[in-house]
Amino acid sequence: MRTKIGDMNPSDAFSQSYAEARAKFLVTARAARARLSEIPHPLKGPNGEALACDVARFGPDDAEAVLWINSATHGVEGFCGSGVQIGMMALGWQTRLPANVALLLTHAINPYGFAWIRRVTEDNVDLNRNFFPVGLVPTANAGYAEIHQWVIPEDFDGPKRAQADAALEKFRQEHGERALHQAMAGGQYAYPDGLFYGGTGPTWSNRTLRALISTHLAQARRFCFFDIHTGLGPEGYGEPSYVGKPTEEAFAECQKWFGSDVTWLERGTGASTPVNGHLGLPFRPLYDQGKSGPVLGLEYGTLPSPDVLAALRADHWLHARGQLDSEQGRAIKKRLRDVFYVDTDAWKKQVMDRANELTGKAIRNLAG
Repeated sequence: MRTKIGDMNPSDAFSQSYAEARAKFLVTARAARARLSEIPHPLKGPNGEALACDVARFGPDDAEAVLWINSATHGVEGFCGSGVQIGMMALGWQTRLPANVALLLTHAINPYGFAWIRRVTEDNVDLNRNFFPVGLVPTANAGYAEIHQWVIPEDFDGPKRAQADAALEKFRQEHGERALHQAMAGGQYAYPDGLFYGGTGPTWSNRTLRALISTHLAQARRFCFFDIHTGLGPEGYGEPSYVGKPTEEAFAECQKWFGSDVTWLERGTGASTPVNGHLGLPFRPLYDQGKSGPVLGLEYGTLPSPDVLAALRADHWLHARGQLDSEQGRAIKKRLRDVFYVDTDAWKKQVMDRANELTGKAIRNLAG
């Protein structure tokens, strides 16, 4: 494993497992002289390895501005996010920080999903649907209720699978592609074994992120948060999706920082469907405290959406009705990783180039 900062090409920054990614992140962060801390997860990985959210911070503790890059909100998507974070350190961004700007890297906010090659947490919760006020009952997703039995069919293939696929196709023809995607992906809170389940309370990862916000943004007046995602949009393109302060002025300011290709999640202007309980929500109290800054999902395209959805359905079927330790289970896991992580040098270079571009823009605007 390389430890010298700067001695790394784009592919070197990426890993083949959570354990490798974590080790590489820690080695690189130590070589870069980060202030490191970890938040241990209560469960273990598939090989008994320890799980944690690892935190690397550069720059002053009392910095006026903080650039925060987060990985593995959707566990398996951490293969990309981890590579971005390691690559940013290898490129030396921590050595080019203005005096009033800090850089914060949170490696694997959902380490369980990353290690076990799942998009969800240990609770089968989609973390990006889990942020809603305590005591609030999320809006029922009537569309998902109608299709749940077909989303995870009784059998992986055969007549029952064909019947399920036909029912989903009928829903699409009757209501439209957008309606099907919204029903499927908008977030649902009634079916714990289903897709895009938002949970009934804060998960470990939710509580961890809120604690990190309280700790690392307490003294900052400005911030920028990038949450690295994969699976939607053109292959290799990183779409910045805005989820910050929900005002026209704040969105316009974000586009001024990063360009007109920034989309707005809650307006449905990008590749992502508007969702309930998204990760931008816990940052919103900061705006009431007089702080400012954009919160963005950075969405890297991989394979076509039907392939991604099919892999997600298969993984949920596997955990609900299949056998993990089987040839079929291993094939499903490999496919899930493949649809969220394009393991080619060309894709990784596109990912790093885009991350490098947006990091530079974020730091320049935070310093100003």
